[in-house]
Order: sequence, then C-alpha cells, then structure tokens
Amino acid sequence: MSIGLNAVNGIPPNEPTQPAEKSSQVTGKSAKEDVWTTYEATAYIALCSEGCSGWTYTELDVRNTITHEGRRVVAVDKRVIPLHTPLTIRLADGTEIAAIAEDTGSLIKGRKLDVLVASEKEARQFGRQKVRVKIDN
Repeated sequence: MSIGLNAVNGIPPNEPTQPAEKSSQVTGKSAKEDVWTTYEATAYIALCSEGCSGWTYTELDVRNTITHEGRRVVAVDKRVIPLHTPLTIRLADGTEIAAIAEDTGSLIKGRKLDVLVASEKEARQFGRQKVRVKIDN
C-alpha cells in the first residue's frame, strides 16, 4: 500500500520543501537548510529472469551486494539526479536511507527512482511509494 506524502506531512507531491533561512553562529550569514523533493519510488533486484545482469549502468557489480561506499544503490533518471550523486531517501514511514545514484532504468523518468533490494520478496514489500529525497553534499 502506498501512502501519499500529503497524507503524512501535508506537503503536496512533486513540490520541493521550501528551505528555511537560518543564521550561522560562526559567520552570521544566512544559510538555507536542505531541500527535500517528492519522488515516486519502487524497488528492484540485481538478478532476475529477464533484463537483469547484476551490473549497474555505472558498471558496479551488484550481484552480491545492494550497497556501494556504504550507501544503498538506486536507479535514477540521470537528467534529474546525476550519476554518483549521494542522497538521502525518506520513506513514507519516516525511515531514512543513505543512497547513491549508480544505476538507470528504462522506466525511471523524471522524479522516479528504483531502490536496489536483496530479494523479490523485499521488492514486493517495498511496493510503490511516495518518498522525499535530498541531495547530500
């Protein structure tokens, strides 16, 4: 079951959270907080009966892992999120996943992403859900 984030926190889908201004105690200058944007997320596995090689678009071997550099591998539209970009994904239930954009997919267009998981069962449980994404520096 997918819960729209507007039901969770009142933020309409596909609109970035407006960053709040805050003052730095060190410089006294104003700095913007991180911006979270709504995406639609699904999950995928590295090996399947058709079209799954176990290798990402960036040539990572993910046949025996779902992470790279300590972050969960995700497939993105590289026109929206550049490859190799670290990001944080906040699931509908509030769980946050440290991720890295290392793959693409033919159905991943616009504000969509696909999270690499270890099993078909986990992919089915993940389902399709609205998530919040922020780019990490």
